[in-house]
This record gives sequence, C-alpha cells and structure tokens, in this order.
Amino acid sequence: MSEPAFYSCVKGAAEYYKVPSMALLAIYAQERGSSARTSDNANRTKDYGRFQINDASWRQYLAEHRISLDRVLKDNCLNAYVGAHIFKLRYATCKSDVWCAIGLYHSANEPYRSSYVSNVYKKYQAIQKDREFLNWFRSLAVYDASSGKWEYLIAGAGHAATTSR
Repeated sequence: MSEPAFYSCVKGAAEYYKVPSMALLAIYAQERGSSARTSDNANRTKDYGRFQINDASWRQYLAEHRISLDRVLKDNCLNAYVGAHIFKLRYATCKSDVWCAIGLYHSANEPYRSSYVSNVYKKYQAIQKDREFLNWFRSLAVYDASSGKWEYLIAGAGHAATTSR
C-alpha cells in the first residue's frame, strides 16, 4: 500500500469513528509500526502493524469482530481502522478528553501513560508545523469502510469517487 493510500485510510478511519484526525496522526507518528511485522514487548506480548495493535489487549475484541491478527498485520488500511476504533473506545471512556484517550491508547498504567502522552504531544507539534504535509493530508481522498468507496472531501462536502475498493 502506498503512503498516500495509507494516510487516506487514516483520514477515513478518523472520520468514520468521529475522532480527531490530528490526534490519530500523532498516535501513528509515535507508533510508527512496520507493515507486515510485529514488535515484541518486554511483557511478552506483540504489537501488530503500523498502529501497533497489541495482541494481548485486543485479541478478544478482534475475535468478536472476526478479524484475525494476521489481517491486522498485513492490511494497513484495516490496521488504521482498528487503531482508530481503539482510540474511539478510549475517547468515549475519557468523555472526549483527547489527551486522556491518547494516554489510554498506550497504557492504563502510570508512568507509561504520561510518558506516551508527552511523546505524542511532541509528534503533534511537529505535524502542526509541517504546513505542506497538513495541506496535502487535507486534500486526500478518504476510504469509507461502510460504503466501500473512496470519497473526496471538497469544502466540507463529501463527493463519492467513481472508484470503489
């Protein structure tokens, strides 16, 4: 999957789950997992794909939604949507407090949570300074998982693309 297509999935996932896209981008900038590779953790769990979906924390959730860890690992767009849904669940728990949700995306335990928030905040600041990237990101089409279509958002209105996945 190309980088523009992946970022389109990130943008579409944020819109689909109604979470702040800049927060989701900052989480991804911190996680920066690799496509089709796992990362081993000190506690003997593994993180999968670009959004580093933890196998121990999310195995049951994925099973309930009939999503295999292999798919989470290999399908970058699905990985972005799963990451966005996890963030959405944390966002709801935190009553729309974005920094609380970002911390819980990583860990329920201190000092890990606060350290993660601090690192994500630095990534967020870097993203905000990169005007060229922000303009490019805002111009991307988004993939709508519910319709299976790409949409281009122009002046706040959705326009269905002629292509579908």
